[in-house]
Amino acid sequence: MLEHLSNIELYFAPPHQFSGDKLVITGEEFRHAVKVMRHKINDTIYATDGAGNFFTCRILAINKTNIEAEIIEQKKHENKFDGIYFVIPKLKSSDRFEFALEKSVECGITNFIIFNAERSISKSNKIERWEKICLSAMKQSIRFFLPVIKTVDSLNEISDINEVNFVFEQNVDKKFVNINLNKEKKFYFIFGPEGGLSENELSLFRHDDLYNLSGHRLRSETAIIKCAGIIGDLI
Repeated sequence: MLEHLSNIELYFAPPHQFSGDKLVITGEEFRHAVKVMRHKINDTIYATDGAGNFFTCRILAINKTNIEAEIIEQKKHENKFDGIYFVIPKLKSSDRFEFALEKSVECGITNFIIFNAERSISKSNKIERWEKICLSAMKQSIRFFLPVIKTVDSLNEISDINEVNFVFEQNVDKKFVNINLNKEKKFYFIFGPEGGLSENELSLFRHDDLYNLSGHRLRSETAIIKCAGIIGDLI
């Protein structure tokens, strides 16, 4: 449906930068539009508010710190991934963690819960950096919902709110196939760190919640990306 948009540059403007049929682009988005893309007055640009809206706009003015634009057309999109939650542990390699986060967003995932697994080596909290990575991935893949990131200290903080769990564990036989993602429910996809989830963490869930994602052992970031790709094809 979005093939004709594959070559556009998508800009992000949060909802408070919209007023009536006008919007203002500031900050890094403004600098990229002016310094890199070399936009001029009357150019057509495309923007999203990260809440599902896609705007076709015409530049009215280029000021020292912002672009003023007129909205020509607006389209509202449904977030088909709204009930999908990726529960991912902090990984030893921040580069691999951030790569998995980026690719998951490109596949459509919009909700992330990041936790300190018992076997996590890294405990760093770089939520501002992660949010920037998600924003960039959203624009790169021409998506219109800004991902939401929540951090928790452990799985204990989220296990009691789960409606449907898919906990990935290498040492079970149940295959992750023919999954029915009913839009009326919430689905939590839970991944382990480099050493896998501990017995204590696995005990938080029913045995029926445990799934084998692959016949081969996958790195944590590979499992996250593979699952995001499968879900993206299902929805």
